[in-house]
Amino acid sequence: MRPPGGLAVLVVAVMLAYGAPARAWQGTSQAADLVRVGLLLGQESLTVACAGPFELIDVESGRRETLEAGRLTARAATGGLELEGVAYGALVRLIPRSAYFQIGGRPYRGLIELRRTSAGRVTAINELDLEEYLYGVVRSEMDPRWPSEALRAQAIAARSLAVNSAGRFAAEGYDVRATTDSQVYGGVAAEDARTTGAVDATRGLVLLHNGRPAFAAYHADSGGATESSEYVWGSVSPHLRGVPDPFSRDAPGHEWTLRLDLAAIEARLQRAGRPMTGLHRLEVASTSPSGRVMVLRLASASGASEIRGTEFRTAVGTSVLRSTLFSVRSSPGEGSVEFAGRGFGHGVGMSQWGARGMALAGRDYTAILKHFYTGVAIAARP
Repeated sequence: MRPPGGLAVLVVAVMLAYGAPARAWQGTSQAADLVRVGLLLGQESLTVACAGPFELIDVESGRRETLEAGRLTARAATGGLELEGVAYGALVRLIPRSAYFQIGGRPYRGLIELRRTSAGRVTAINELDLEEYLYGVVRSEMDPRWPSEALRAQAIAARSLAVNSAGRFAAEGYDVRATTDSQVYGGVAAEDARTTGAVDATRGLVLLHNGRPAFAAYHADSGGATESSEYVWGSVSPHLRGVPDPFSRDAPGHEWTLRLDLAAIEARLQRAGRPMTGLHRLEVASTSPSGRVMVLRLASASGASEIRGTEFRTAVGTSVLRSTLFSVRSSPGEGSVEFAGRGFGHGVGMSQWGARGMALAGRDYTAILKHFYTGVAIAARP
């Protein structure tokens, strides 16, 4: 059945067969092998395309329609959604029969769910098999040219993080986000045979701590030592202990310097909710056991204040200030400050460049994971 207004025919290059059952979601994925990914969040409108027929289910009314290949543009309407001029309830599920859905030009396995948010916007959620979700994660998070044991370690860490995160964003209707808020997920376009092979070779394996799937944090480059969780996030996770990491020294930008104008830092702090004027000096007030900045002391015309190192890095920009493992040099009258640091990322859990270095040194994925995560077992997920 074609809804009023029609569906424009779309030719999509990827037309691999895939099917998925319709399920009503109840806060976390009902089946342990499913994951729900928030793809596009709170959009004014969004378009979903498919190169083959698909089924549309209006969850609130139970209404079901079979639609031809084409595209649907969704917008929020009073109390629900509007798809190509047709009114539906606030929750619509789209189930493919023979082709992938595309959103934003990217193909995705599994089904797509469209939700009207409480703010009157539209969110797109991708529900799919956990292992197939990992196909689109591992390639996004690690270079597929790296040694296979590093890729396998990444696959297990990513799987553990996904399982641990089930229901994290339940209020918004999904488990994980497709960004670094969770872990980067790029759908079918991000898949590679080598990283897919790493997922398949470790199928179902997760890190367990005290019998439960562990929060398997990871980052790009530790700068020479990872950090215990409480020095970054404020809470103790027994499996996330700081360990030496001499294996990441080959990472590009392992050691770095950055010079920023004090006026630019002041503006970024103001945007982050730290009102001040006339910032003229900053210095390190305290560091963690690995040398990461815990607290910075700021001197400005508004007076002296302190800020946590992680908060300062976020305000400046995590891609600008690569880590909190830095020292500061500033001189009166210069109007700028120089940071000299090491590493890239928060520093907790597995260092990806460290995993690469260990693999090149002949260590297998078990040794890699047990080096970076303390007291864990590697086993099939419960």
